[in-house]
Amino acid sequence: MATQRAGDSDLTDYLHQIERRSRRARRIGIGLVALVLAGAAAFGYVLATRKAPPRVWHRPLPAPTAKAFETGGVPLHEAAIDSALAQPLTDLVIQAGNARDHGTTEFARTLAKLRSTDLGQRPKLVAAWQHALDAYGTAVSAAELGATDHDRDVLREAVKELTDQFAAAGLGYFLEGRFHGGYAYIQAYRVDEVVFVVTNGTPRRVLSISRLDHLNTAYAVLGMQDENVGDPVLHMERIAEFVATTELPALAPDAAYPLAEDAWLVTPEGKALAAAIGTAVRREYTAALGGDGASATQIAKLLVERGEIIAKWRDHLEKRHIVFSATDELFVPSDLLQALDGAVPHYQLERVEAIDGVLAELEAPRIHARVHDLVAATVRRHEAQHGFDYDRETEARYPEALATLLGPPHDDQGNEIAIVASARHELSAYLSQIINDPVTPQAALGHLAQQVFSRDRAGTGEFYAGVVVIEGLAKQLGLDTSTSTFHRGLDRERMAAFALAIAKLPDDKLRDAASAVWRTLYGEAATTVVDKPSTQIALAN
Repeated sequence: MATQRAGDSDLTDYLHQIERRSRRARRIGIGLVALVLAGAAAFGYVLATRKAPPRVWHRPLPAPTAKAFETGGVPLHEAAIDSALAQPLTDLVIQAGNARDHGTTEFARTLAKLRSTDLGQRPKLVAAWQHALDAYGTAVSAAELGATDHDRDVLREAVKELTDQFAAAGLGYFLEGRFHGGYAYIQAYRVDEVVFVVTNGTPRRVLSISRLDHLNTAYAVLGMQDENVGDPVLHMERIAEFVATTELPALAPDAAYPLAEDAWLVTPEGKALAAAIGTAVRREYTAALGGDGASATQIAKLLVERGEIIAKWRDHLEKRHIVFSATDELFVPSDLLQALDGAVPHYQLERVEAIDGVLAELEAPRIHARVHDLVAATVRRHEAQHGFDYDRETEARYPEALATLLGPPHDDQGNEIAIVASARHELSAYLSQIINDPVTPQAALGHLAQQVFSRDRAGTGEFYAGVVVIEGLAKQLGLDTSTSTFHRGLDRERMAAFALAIAKLPDDKLRDAASAVWRTLYGEAATTVVDKPSTQIALAN
């Protein structure tokens, strides 16, 4: 057992009860085997072990419908397509990468297998499928010579047309064709749900997607909007990891929000800010969870304790030059625990197993899903704002506060400067997200604050957007923002003073202040982004 901490006696007692029940269940099971072996099988049905609580929880969803892309809901899926976009597509992309050294025989064989996928009597979908596979074959050859912009456009457009035809048939699949690192890829996702939000009165479709192929590539973002690929999307696996590793642990009493690297979080400024944001985030989630709030607190305490044990394992193994990968799931995989047996103290392994057992008892999967829904909703509004900005007839003005940091939006040849474009997009989306979040605006701001205070995020579009948002909010609170927070880099201590004051705002005051910042930056009212039930939405023609 890990050392008991102050205030944890009730939780520790609960853990002891669960462990005693587990030991008793094992003794009963052993006794039952002995009775059967002795010929006393008639008593077997009297004794039974208690069924272990589930470690997976699926949110209830409506029945799949071919109209999901028009009205919202769960789209259709077919086993043959699921299968083709999983292992065969993965094999195809891997074989494309190996073709330079090992020839194209295996690539051609797998490509032929994919061509024969049963897509039913859907001529347009079949044509788009074959065209996308043709385009990928051409892209693989182009990658060997060095892909041009034309090559990238041809692959992307062919794969996007396939995605569009899936949607037209009511089938929930989202694909992306791209070049990366000198190789051509097709990545495949399953559309789990289609959800509409309303931006300035107009319905906007956002897709919840999860990975279908098994390629070892992934975006480290919760959501994306790329007008060249298709609808805004939420990456459901990334959100699940974010909830398990960041949001749920932050619900433990007095937990600091993980804003930055540990070295800064132990400074007085870092410690105070992380504590204040943690308090604000807990307040919002606890209120939203209602009757599940107490269980969420216990779950969070267990996750924090387990995280401390795993951190010790990682340090111990790194000293032995053994790389221990991150564990981003709600439960520690059993095969990982088995692999660590003998490499880390056995009593700690038992403690982690016991903690995971109690997490299941506390219905952690269901409560994780509730927080997941809250995070998905706020990210969905963020991505919808990106889509709205792209569809504007006239581009929103370039905010002076951002221009002060980054300079003009175009270079001497009139080309868009990438970091300026990124910062403009993220400034609009994050500020809109805070303004339009009816439940967790401080949590949304906390996520943006991570982009500002984490050293490894410095210089990104999200970083500059966060600086402008925090300074703008500080000015609304009457704080002195006349001196720049930049002097050979970000003055984190001064920025932390601004963020600390903002973290103490009630939600309604934060939304009001963010709306005022929007008007100052853009000279117009903020975009309204409103959640609506799928039954109330119909996609405008």
